[in-house]
Amino acid sequence: MLKKFVAGFCVSAAVIAGAYAQDTPRAPAAADSRPGGVDPAAGRGADPNLLRNLPTPQQWNSNPVTQRFVAQAKAIAGTDPDLKFDFATFCKPSGGSLTSDRASIGVPEGAPYAPYGSPNPAVRLPAQHMFENFWWLGDTGVGSWLITTPAGYILFDASNNAKEAQEVIIDAMKKAGLDPSKIKYMVFGHFHLDHTGGGHLIQSLYHPKVIMGRDDWDLYFKTMENANSANPTGQGARIDDKVAMTRGIDATDGMKISLGGTTATIYLMPGHTPGSIGMVVPVKWQGKPHNILIVTAATDFHNADAFVGGYEHIWDLAEKAKVEAVYQVHPNTNMNLLARVKYTNENFAELDKPGGKNPLLYGIDKTHRYIEIMRSCSRARIAALGW
Repeated sequence: MLKKFVAGFCVSAAVIAGAYAQDTPRAPAAADSRPGGVDPAAGRGADPNLLRNLPTPQQWNSNPVTQRFVAQAKAIAGTDPDLKFDFATFCKPSGGSLTSDRASIGVPEGAPYAPYGSPNPAVRLPAQHMFENFWWLGDTGVGSWLITTPAGYILFDASNNAKEAQEVIIDAMKKAGLDPSKIKYMVFGHFHLDHTGGGHLIQSLYHPKVIMGRDDWDLYFKTMENANSANPTGQGARIDDKVAMTRGIDATDGMKISLGGTTATIYLMPGHTPGSIGMVVPVKWQGKPHNILIVTAATDFHNADAFVGGYEHIWDLAEKAKVEAVYQVHPNTNMNLLARVKYTNENFAELDKPGGKNPLLYGIDKTHRYIEIMRSCSRARIAALGW
């Protein structure tokens, strides 16, 4: 059994990149030697959280403990093309978290799909069918997950704002033959407006039960108060629908959502925000259930305590649940490469035949190795930062 270390490096790639995508344009920051300094491809200044949470190349390369964890991750990857790709993409100072990383990301050796980067500005995509009961709705910057059941749907996150929620969720669902009025639950991974911005529109139209971490509800309302102030700043300055959602249900660790024979389980993963949550979902492929893990952030934790109490917590539970894949709503992070998602959607009928292989499923053993690679890479970052 591989020794357990800590939460996935991959996941942070997405969230930090999402922070770039959502940042209000600001005056260019001074150049910084850290990988989180000014990212030319993003055309924006440095994110102070990114600067704080990523080591410099010198810190990374000169720390013997860091290099021991890197070597361990490389050994776990072995010769598997997917895992070698994951290691190379995320086990480095930037963690694959810059906008430029996500835009230029490749694919594993021998993959049957071509690379598909995350362009900036983002490009809209139609609804992407990943499993029989699971869809991704969004653009090349951020999206939402949709779990379908005979009794209705569970929506995880609601895009940047009301306009995008209308176009990339509601309109895309209708074009795919999915009925938005069947959304019975809306779950938010965390309160940032690239995840909650379209929530009011969907809540007001379809009245689903809304679930978010207790401490993130308060932060969400503070953000919306800022949006309605005389001089809104940050995320509050960007929101187009300045009406806040009505407070819903506080997520708890181990909370279960059961709908139409499908039961998803919510777990707390504080660290990116105080109330961040993830979810284990049973998706169906060729009629059989396969547990997958949805996380709300990669390794954007602000200290070692948050890493152990949030990220390591959910990854441990995911391994116990024998998950076969790890995703988050920001594409080109974790296993949900845009290239894989697009390939699966475009070839869904053929891949779903008996014996067909879905590239979005790693399987239990391979996902275990994936998690251990990301844990080791996260421990490498902690060591490099001296936490």
